[in-house]
Amino acid sequence: MAKYKQTEAKSGQGLFLSVNLMEQLLPGTFEYMLNALICKKIDISMFDKNYNNDKTGASAIPPRVLIKLIIYGYSKGIKSSRSIDELSKNNIIAKALSEDLEPHWTTIADFISCNSEIFKEIFVKVLAYCAELELIGGETFAGDGCRLPSNASIELTGKKEDLEKRLKIYRRMAEKHIAKHKRHDEKGKNDEETERCYQLQQKKLTRNIEKISSFLKNIEIKEGRRGKETTSNITDNESALILTSQGYIQGYIGLAVSDKKEQIIVSAEAVGSANEGEHFPRMLETTVNNLEKAGVKRKKKIKMLADKNYFCEENLKACKEQNVQAIIADPQYKQRLGDNKNKRYEADDFKYYKKGNYYKCPNGKQLTFKRINKNSEGDEGMVYQASVKDCRNCPLNAKCLKTRKDISKLDRGRSLFITESNSPGSLSVALRKKLNTQEYQDEYAYRIQIIEPVFSNITHCKKLDRFSLRGKKKVNGQWLLYCMVHNLGKCLKGYNKKKGYT
Repeated sequence: MAKYKQTEAKSGQGLFLSVNLMEQLLPGTFEYMLNALICKKIDISMFDKNYNNDKTGASAIPPRVLIKLIIYGYSKGIKSSRSIDELSKNNIIAKALSEDLEPHWTTIADFISCNSEIFKEIFVKVLAYCAELELIGGETFAGDGCRLPSNASIELTGKKEDLEKRLKIYRRMAEKHIAKHKRHDEKGKNDEETERCYQLQQKKLTRNIEKISSFLKNIEIKEGRRGKETTSNITDNESALILTSQGYIQGYIGLAVSDKKEQIIVSAEAVGSANEGEHFPRMLETTVNNLEKAGVKRKKKIKMLADKNYFCEENLKACKEQNVQAIIADPQYKQRLGDNKNKRYEADDFKYYKKGNYYKCPNGKQLTFKRINKNSEGDEGMVYQASVKDCRNCPLNAKCLKTRKDISKLDRGRSLFITESNSPGSLSVALRKKLNTQEYQDEYAYRIQIIEPVFSNITHCKKLDRFSLRGKKKVNGQWLLYCMVHNLGKCLKGYNKKKGYT
């Protein structure tokens, strides 16, 4: 019978090996580039101001170790501080990046949550390196928002009146729960398992009652841009109730502006608001400033693409002030691209006569001024209306009026609601006319190609399906880190080419 050497592999016998950690980072890999950039290229000395242990106190984990470990963890789809802690102990690449220091998960969590402002500076420095590798075109950009839930309970969301009603419900539930337990106790029906379930349920109800009561005592009513009360959240009042394709979530919108050339994110911010469009002027200003800080020469023509959520006169004015060409779709953009037979006449199809303050419809009939009114969103505008007689006998009423089975029962003529965004001579009207041309439609078609793959990479490949922190400042820091991970991933090809690793 043949004889073979015995091994200890099946028994799980460990080995003591001499390991050179830096040799584990192979040239041409993301982790090799990350280590080289953080240790030698990108200045992170601004973290030093957080430490005051030069004379007394224990030595701290170097910031370079923490930021390398966190970025590597995020790049692998690991966002939990505890999981990143485990990664530094069990993964040889992470151990090499952390220089065998194995920071505790609380240290990692504190570093992420307490350095939002510094992450803004690091983001710009990474952007500068992207510019050095010539990854930024600096001519065409696209902006949009990624809607993600946060570490906040949607059950504890509502206006003040809603929260007061919920508090009463919880109190009634607690009273009924106690009464039911007493009845069972008197009859001897409560065993050990029943008692355990009762304590857990009562603890949960008591905690919710205390949370809501405490919140209502110190509540500051949140107001929307129209001055109306918006929903508050007890666990994270800086988050917002946001509508997504999957329904409502309690969370934040991660805003980003991406460059067309290599989809580099040039501006990023997380906002706790259901209306992302109101943040567009700040996004635009931050984009221009970041490009200047990163050393990107400003082109003569800069284009900004965005979807209908950003279409309003204020945003178009912001683009004009920054000397940026806005290509933003209006809410009726897709309808205008449809079959001409199904199109309904809009305000732009009516001709305005300043002398006399009236409009004429495509059939030449007059719409006179009636009153000043406000729409459901709180926008103030002027109402113009045609006579019902003219509209009943009009051969174009099928394209002008909403569908009616019997036109003879029409009780009022076509009306126009003219606001700042559709008044003659406004930037909105001018842009809508441009969007009717093939040239602008071709330009706008690039929007999806520029910005959507960025969000797909962050949410699908990097597995950011929710923010794990509470508070706008902390969430913003986490969003900036993920945007840096995206940009650094784009740098890998250029870095390897520059170093000769390809």
